[in-house]
Amino acid sequence: MAIALGFTIIFGMLRLVNFAHGAFYTVGAYVGLVIAERIGLVPGLIAAPIAVAVLAIVLDRFLLRFFYDKEPTSQILVTFGVAIVLEESLRLIFGGTTRQYPVPAWLSGSMNLGFAQYPTYRLLFGIAIVLLVVAVWVFIERTDYGLIVRAGIRDRTMVQLLGGNVRLASTVIFALGAAIAGLVGAAASPIYSVDPNTGFTFLVPSFVVVVIGGLGSFWGAVVGGLLVGELQSLTTLVAPALSDVIIYVAMALVLLVRPSGLFGESEVIRG
Repeated sequence: MAIALGFTIIFGMLRLVNFAHGAFYTVGAYVGLVIAERIGLVPGLIAAPIAVAVLAIVLDRFLLRFFYDKEPTSQILVTFGVAIVLEESLRLIFGGTTRQYPVPAWLSGSMNLGFAQYPTYRLLFGIAIVLLVVAVWVFIERTDYGLIVRAGIRDRTMVQLLGGNVRLASTVIFALGAAIAGLVGAAASPIYSVDPNTGFTFLVPSFVVVVIGGLGSFWGAVVGGLLVGELQSLTTLVAPALSDVIIYVAMALVLLVRPSGLFGESEVIRG
């Protein structure tokens, strides 16, 4: 859900179909892994989003901003190309073997929830995701800068005429979305293994979440993530072989009934 959240706020503000978003997750995972192995998990969680945000700013400044007003096909091709370059660069640096950072001793073990024992780190990871979603919502809905972002989604030209710096807002949003992916990648490294191709593994379900929820919709990403997660969990209990298929069936059904997604808007004034 958190990866889809970064994906959807980038699309919402920039109207950029960013297929490099999964690669940002992987870069964050490797940065967090390297720092965590040498200094500790917490420094790794701090360094990962910063490194990925800097990478996103460089890409925005020298490449991607030239494609914001292009057709989706061009955006998909260029961001897919960026993802391939990042993936192969990681493969060249770290090799193709799967790596995983062990859960620190102070976060190992499990907690008694009253009805079940649950791994401590996974529980804290879930709580952190909820707090991250709330923080992003507060930023977008309760700050002056968030107001510029939301207005820019509706009508960029009007915001510019009123003195709003849409270009700077676009860069900040792109960096924020990328940083979220990098942070989640680093935080998930003790739970999921990481290799240079990991980004594509998480990108496709994230894209499904965004499409179901509605491209550019904050709450669409949240509800879509919960819906996809529950569908996969329930299907795994009943028919494990269909757990990866059910989300695409759900996406097809949603698009048949509501082509813009559950919370998507059929038309956005771009200017």
